[in-house]
Amino acid sequence: MFQNINKSIRKYYNNFQSYTEIYRNFDVVDSYNQILKYDIKNNNLKYKNVIIDGGFYNLGYFYRLQLLRASLYSKGVNEHAYIWDCNKHVCKNILKKIGIKNIYSLNESFSKENKFESKKISKKINSKLDLINYEFPDGVPGLFLYDVVLKGQKAATVNIKDKNLSNYIFKFLCSIKFSKNLINKLNPDLIALSHGISYQCAPLAWLAAKKGIPVIILNGKYGVPRLWRLSKPEDIFFGNGHPSKESFKEIEKVKKIQLSTIGEKYLSKRISGFTKDIAGRHAFQKNNEKLDLLFDKKKYKKVIVIYLSNWFDFPHMYGMSRFTDFLDWITETIKYAKKNKNVFWIIKPHPMEDWYGGLTLKEVLKIKLSNNIIILPNNYSGKSVIEKADALITFHGTSALEFASMGKPVMVADKGWYHEFDFVIYPKSKEEYLKNLTKEWYNSVDIESSTKNARLYTGLYFGIPYWQKNDVLPDDSDRKLLRAYLPRFTKENSKSIKKEVECLKSWLNSGSIDYHSFKMQKSKKYYSCV
Repeated sequence: MFQNINKSIRKYYNNFQSYTEIYRNFDVVDSYNQILKYDIKNNNLKYKNVIIDGGFYNLGYFYRLQLLRASLYSKGVNEHAYIWDCNKHVCKNILKKIGIKNIYSLNESFSKENKFESKKISKKINSKLDLINYEFPDGVPGLFLYDVVLKGQKAATVNIKDKNLSNYIFKFLCSIKFSKNLINKLNPDLIALSHGISYQCAPLAWLAAKKGIPVIILNGKYGVPRLWRLSKPEDIFFGNGHPSKESFKEIEKVKKIQLSTIGEKYLSKRISGFTKDIAGRHAFQKNNEKLDLLFDKKKYKKVIVIYLSNWFDFPHMYGMSRFTDFLDWITETIKYAKKNKNVFWIIKPHPMEDWYGGLTLKEVLKIKLSNNIIILPNNYSGKSVIEKADALITFHGTSALEFASMGKPVMVADKGWYHEFDFVIYPKSKEEYLKNLTKEWYNSVDIESSTKNARLYTGLYFGIPYWQKNDVLPDDSDRKLLRAYLPRFTKENSKSIKKEVECLKSWLNSGSIDYHSFKMQKSKKYYSCV
């Protein structure tokens, strides 16, 4: 009885919260509709039947969705959206207000049959590798589910004995079947998603790409659109919007000089604490204590810092294959680092460890540290750490750009979003990576070349076209600020919004995987997105 009462109270509370959000969003939703006024006339794009992810309740995401819709607009386009199993009322309201009437719900697949099947599957999972390697329908990789479970548990590694494991499997399985049914029913020629990860998006992205249906991921970062596309299933491990190897090679010599300068200036501002993105704020603004290392400097040849990733922030996003997760990586890394007595090792937790929540490194690390390894508290200045360290180990952190641009050697453990761009050491295998930890790997780095490449990459990634210099939005995580900012922004920046829509249309017609890189290549003058 009390359980039913609590359930009813939660339902009424959630409904109240939803209607409060709907009321607060009135002006911002109205501003979304202003964007469609900048649609491309006489649009010759081939897309006529589009599936849209309408379930990610993020005001920055819906802004990017409207930009895409404006670039696709024609009288012949049929739009179909689906909502997730959360924020249903709010998202459905936004979708209807922006003119999308055909709405499906992920909950439609939450059947007893799928519940039963999920329980059967959970009984077959006896290890973490069982979960990663499980053969789900239509070849959807189990590693996506591993990351979903990790996120749900807010843990450093998956607990397969969790009583909720079958429920995670249930939602993942339902999403696979829902996605397959949606594709078969609507026969889309384009799909637009908020992410390439999560149980609400990854199965649909994978299944669509497998059928040769283009998938657009509407990422946003550092205040500008960071869209990218999947043309085949493996593209899902592109991970997020970033320069591709092809776009890096195609940059003209004159632009390389401009971009390298932009990259150097941006990182100088970032490291000095002048950037507005949430990660930059936590890394270089929040903690200001200077690092003063007290150890026998004659005993150690180098000081090497190991920057950790957040435990449950989708470790397999870029196709991690050498380790099970970030805890497996750092545990193995410490085992081999201990053997190298010529190095003083500093392990630095992710700067947003407290913001993400969950367990800290000290709480989960079971391996004993040797005298030449310390865990650094997060109250030290990121700039001070870079200045004191001689080299960096990271999995795929932004720190690699910061260190390499300052002329310091960097080694990564596995593939990521910059491992092929010749400013980090990318070992050929897990075995080579672990062996390098016991050796003087940093002496093999061509510092002049890696610094040059890192600054160019940074300029291409963090730079923006000059025409966009006044059009940088607040961080996606700041809903309150976006709600206040967007109505004024769309009213005052019609010229640049129209240009963004035109650029998107050109990109959709191109073969380029990354929108921001494409936009940068088409520009002649650049600006830093600080």
